[in-house]
Parts: sequence; structure tokens; C-alpha cells
Amino acid sequence: MSAEEQRQEVERVLHSPQFRRAPRLQRFLQLICDYHFQNRSADINEFAIATEAFGKGPDFAPSEDSLVRVQAREVRRRLREYYQNEGKSSGLILDLPVGSYAPAFTAAGAEPAAQRRPPSITAAWGRPPSIRTAWAMMAGTALTCAVLLFAADHERRLLVRSTASAAERAATGGLSPPLAGLWKRFLDSDVATVLVVSNPDVGACAAEPCPDQYTGMGEAVAIHLITSLFRPARQPLIVKQSRMVNADDVKRYNLILLGGKSVNVWTRRLGADLSLNATPQDLPDPSQAQQYATVFDSKTGQITKDRAIVALRKHPLTGRWVLFLYGKHSQGTHAAAEASTDEHFLSQLKWPGSAAAFPDSFHVLVGVTVNDGIPEGPVPVAVRIP
Repeated sequence: MSAEEQRQEVERVLHSPQFRRAPRLQRFLQLICDYHFQNRSADINEFAIATEAFGKGPDFAPSEDSLVRVQAREVRRRLREYYQNEGKSSGLILDLPVGSYAPAFTAAGAEPAAQRRPPSITAAWGRPPSIRTAWAMMAGTALTCAVLLFAADHERRLLVRSTASAAERAATGGLSPPLAGLWKRFLDSDVATVLVVSNPDVGACAAEPCPDQYTGMGEAVAIHLITSLFRPARQPLIVKQSRMVNADDVKRYNLILLGGKSVNVWTRRLGADLSLNATPQDLPDPSQAQQYATVFDSKTGQITKDRAIVALRKHPLTGRWVLFLYGKHSQGTHAAAEASTDEHFLSQLKWPGSAAAFPDSFHVLVGVTVNDGIPEGPVPVAVRIP
């Protein structure tokens, strides 16, 4: 196929209903195709797309912002939709292979490279495998599956271990003193609690509906941890996305807010004075600053440490309780939720002055190590009573 044929196909796709009504996706696709025609496909990366197609600044960090990855998934979806409808008679197919931002062109009817089947055993070995070999392969596959299932179950157990004992204690007659010190305000309340999860803005809203109806993994884990406390107590817990919460909810109910100010509008409105930034007064010891940090691996780009905050207060106008649980990233929010439901973590808190029990207003700075995306062992770094 010629370059001119490819250009014509790009124009047809860009002016299709799937992309004509989504200018940001249109710019994305136009940009990567321009790179392709200039023989610069190797130069396509998340930073280039974010700055040239979406107008992000030089401080854009792909490891912290999933904008490009989310938009790439939407581009792939719309390309599939186009070729299933308006473009089904096209002689060329434009694709964005998974794991790459470089466009690919294939002739209609040809199997895309990403979908081609590996050579058969006969083709690879030159003859069919023996019965013994076939059984060995089946046994190896079964063993691999068993190992993966064991690993997944182990990870799940680690994820919920901090709440399991709390839920069991609640079901058999009450929470431990550390958990009761924080949660009795909600579990003994005469009004329900609304658990408010975040609504990150994941992309353009030129096409309806706006694709913002999701929440982070940290918030999803937090929902599990907190509902495990409320369920045995038979206390109502209402889960809502932040964009669905209104002023009447704030007046009527206690609130638990998951996610930081950039992803949860009610965290921003009700916790304007809260900050993840620590002052020298908060962290007088240099070792505390090392614990309370957000760190990414320089080689893999994966997060290895995060910081978070657990804060409690009464709403000054309504007298309802408000609990803030959020981190710099989703892993931090996960850590904050785990810390607030872990009796060992709560028992470590030392209140300034003469306070012996949980005060009605406080915030705790939390540090956590992250392994393979999973927070492990949140620690209280500093405690402050306003």
C-alpha cells in the first residue's frame, strides 16, 4: 500500500462520526499519523502526545497522569467501531496496537500482527509431539495456573487482613478500643454516613457522555475496608460518586471523603485547609521526611512510596462528622483507608499535649511503601490537633 493510500484512509477516519465529534481524540490520531508519515514513529511517546495534542505543559509527568493512556484506549475503541460500521468496506485498516502509540496500517482481510496466532507445535518442532511430551506440557500448564491462583489468593489475603479482625470483632460484640476511638462517631450516630468516592477527569467531554464514571483502585479497596466495619454494626452506609453528592447530603449525613482535592470536589470544598505538604514543624526529624514522601523508581517509573492524610472534624455548620482519607496518588488513598481501619496503626497514635483519647478534630500524616502497586504497612509520621 502506498503512503498516499494511507493518508486518504487517515482523512476518512478523522472525518468519521466517531472522531468528528471528539476534537481531542481527532488531534491525538492526527498527531501520531503525522509522526508516522514523517518516519518518526520511534519519537512518539506519552509526553509528546500530551504536550502537542492535549496542550499539557513541560511539567507533565506520564507516571502521575494517565491522560494519554486513557485517551489511547478510547481511540482504539472508536477505530473498532468505525471499521464495524462506516469503514467496513475500506480496503485499508488503521489501527493503534496495544502497547504502542505508533499507528499501523493493514490491508483489509489481512490478520493484524497483534492477533496472529503463534506457529503450531507441528510447524515449530517439525513433527507432532509424543504422548509423553503432551502430558508434560499439560502438567506444566496446570502447575503454572495453580501457582498463579495461589499468588492471587495470597495477595487478596494481604489486602484485606487489616479489616478482617475488625469485622469479626464487630460481629461478636464491638470494636477494639483503637477502632472504637475513631469509628464510634459514625457507627453510633443517629444519621447515616455517605461514603464519597472520587471522580477523576479522565479526558475530553466533547462527546457525550463524559467518560469520568470511574474511581481509582485505592478508593475501590477503601470501599471494601469501610463497608466491612459498617456491615456488622448494621449502620447505614451510602456510597456515592462525588459528582452525585449535593448540599442536602452534606447537611443531613456524616461524610467519609475518599480521594484528594483534584479528584473529589467535596474534599476540596470541606478540607480547603488540609494539605499533604509537611512543614518542618510537622517533621523535625530528617528520617520522618524520608518516610513521608512520594517516590517513583527512576528505571521503571513505578511508584515506590506515597504519602497520605487521615483527618477528622465536625462540619462547623451542621455538626455532622467528616472524615478525610486521601493520598497523593491512589495508592496513598488506599493506605489512608487501611490505616483508619487498622487497630495496630490507630493504637500507635500519640496525641500532643494531655489528650489520651481520640480528639474530635485531628489529622495524621501517613507514609507508606508501595510494592508492585500495592501499599504495605502504612505508618503514622506526624499527628496534629488544630
